[in-house]
Amino acid sequence: MFETTTPPKPKFFVIIGESETHVIGYFFINSNINNYVQRRKDFYDMQMPIKRNKYSFLKYDSFIGAHELNMIDKSLLAEELASGETSIKGCLNIEDMDRLLEAAKASDLFSPYEKDTYFR
Repeated sequence: MFETTTPPKPKFFVIIGESETHVIGYFFINSNINNYVQRRKDFYDMQMPIKRNKYSFLKYDSFIGAHELNMIDKSLLAEELASGETSIKGCLNIEDMDRLLEAAKASDLFSPYEKDTYFR
């Protein structure tokens, strides 16, 4: 359950990288693009479509919300995986992961530190 969403709810997410201090960076997966993101061109441009027919865990064609890098401590994520609160549903294929990383590296939304740490 992600407390960072309103209201808190279960969400799919894509792990994008890990810092030297064992903080995991991730992007949420959304079935729709919310109105706030649609109104911000820089945010909207970072919505990466992914198709349900390529990812069996998706119920709908969806979008990786690569406009906002979220972070969680690796030990907390490990605890959630061990308890079953969080589970691994699948992996992005290489082409989609490369496309995602290249877009994030080129975006002005992220700091040089975030790019060097999470988008390698």
